[in-house]
Amino acid sequence: MQQDPNADTTRVPESVPVSGETPAEVSAEPGIGEPAIARSQPIAPAATGPGRSRTRWLIGGGVAAAAIIAAIVALKFLSASPLPAVLGYLPADSAVVVELRPELPGDQRQHLGNFLAHFPGFADQSILDTKIDEALDRLISVGSSGSVSYWTQVEPLLAGPMALSIDPDGLVDTLSEGRSAGFLLVATTDGNATCDTAFGATTVLEAYRQVEIRTPDNALFLSCAVHDRFMLVGDAAAIRAGLDARLDNTGIDRAEQFRTARAALEGDQLATVYLDGDAVRSMISSATQQLGGAFPTMGIPDWTVIGLRVIDDALVVDVRAAPVEGPTVPSGAPTIAPASESRFAAGLPDDTIGLVEVHGVGALAERALAVARDDPDQAEMVAQLEQALLLAGGTANLVGWIQDLGIAVMPTVDGAGGALLVRGTDAATVAARVAQVRNLLILASTGTDITVRDTDHGGVTVTTVDLGDLSALIGGLGVPDVPEVIADLRVSFSFAARDDVLIVGIGTGVVERILDTDAASSLRSTPDYGRAMDAVGSTGDLQVYVAVEPLLTLIEGLAPADEIGAYQHDIKPYLEHLAAFAWASTTGETSSRARFVLTVK
Repeated sequence: MQQDPNADTTRVPESVPVSGETPAEVSAEPGIGEPAIARSQPIAPAATGPGRSRTRWLIGGGVAAAAIIAAIVALKFLSASPLPAVLGYLPADSAVVVELRPELPGDQRQHLGNFLAHFPGFADQSILDTKIDEALDRLISVGSSGSVSYWTQVEPLLAGPMALSIDPDGLVDTLSEGRSAGFLLVATTDGNATCDTAFGATTVLEAYRQVEIRTPDNALFLSCAVHDRFMLVGDAAAIRAGLDARLDNTGIDRAEQFRTARAALEGDQLATVYLDGDAVRSMISSATQQLGGAFPTMGIPDWTVIGLRVIDDALVVDVRAAPVEGPTVPSGAPTIAPASESRFAAGLPDDTIGLVEVHGVGALAERALAVARDDPDQAEMVAQLEQALLLAGGTANLVGWIQDLGIAVMPTVDGAGGALLVRGTDAATVAARVAQVRNLLILASTGTDITVRDTDHGGVTVTTVDLGDLSALIGGLGVPDVPEVIADLRVSFSFAARDDVLIVGIGTGVVERILDTDAASSLRSTPDYGRAMDAVGSTGDLQVYVAVEPLLTLIEGLAPADEIGAYQHDIKPYLEHLAAFAWASTTGETSSRARFVLTVK
């Protein structure tokens, strides 16, 4: 686990005097290891005059402007993280590029130490490298059944960045023929690693551009080469392509699209994954043709990049993608709602296990219908659908009033319950929809086992619908054989309206619990929710939140008695230090982004 000595760096040239300027006085005291520089001698004043004065000011102004521009360019260049040298071995047409940073670049060593300190055995950060090595040793020993030694075969390859490229054509061969083709792994070594130390006995396959390509005696379709301090592993063709990319300066690190995608990630990363849109589309097309089918490739962005990093108490995964040109939206279609904060977290109990929330649902649905209606291939189908929906008031009556949609899970006295949350345009519209649904249910219950009853809860009417015996309900729909496991189940749900939100609950007391929640006792007020949303970004088109502690409590209650002991001893000590998982995503005109975070207590 060492800092990479081979990362690309750029030296900024020292400034030099400009001809005609009066040099400033330079200190006669040299720095450590620097030669003494004599003080400059006075220079006689130059002749003055209107022409010379104007010329001098013009030259001085030009020099000042050039100095400012140079300073800005240098600051921008030096503030950007240089791309690792291993990327120079990956061909520019790689479909997938995976970059790993075992040397923990920049601030990631400190942040990772702070993150791992929350878990057993990692409190002492002075031995962080040792603890990570021990964990990797155990994982590799178990994964290889003891056939691979971490200390002699793997650790020497972790002296700096690692990179893996996947070629689309080679990957298709790998999938269809079951051989190790189409990938190239490049690792930064400690300077002592060889193909023999990594793989055992090897045989020279060929010499290519003065580099030996060797084949391990116990590995089919696998070759190895060492160039400078970098080890290349893959098939012989991939290694040759890697050497060409590095020696001819045509690697992925020179590709403008890759650099644009890589720059979209913020800060130092522990790992990144890059997907080239053209290569991915080609790979999908080739694979599906060989399988005798077809898979649509429209909607795949020109590039997608994923980054993994740590920020003290959270593991962060960022996803960025180039914008995708969508279908033309007919005029008059509703606009997409802007990214916003959660509309439901302030109204859910503080022990809510999970919440999924989508904003602008009604507008999205109406835009999709407008696009489909404008498509000649779909127009007839859409017309039939809209004709059928007229019985329910049409599409505008069904979805046009919906602003946001949420699904929540929370504990109940008998396990767990769920809630569907729908935010409408205003309170009056939501109340009208609730009344409409209630009347339809009463009409549908006539002559059946379905019951509809109203109760008052703090001034709010809660309607409970009991659908009766599930087997009878399914049998009434024409299903001949009802599974025995659901034969005796009864299904019921409740719904109510509070302000502009429709609440539909499944489970004992779910609706009532939501109605009883105020700001002080809500999910939004909890520290775990606040920290997770701060890390993931408080706004988005889609937001997901999962609280780990109540989820673990629910799992323990449902786990078989003969397995709970092993879970509590082997797994829970690590999981109980996790606080929450969150996800937020936004799709815009210029790019798409998503962030996933896992926070610790």
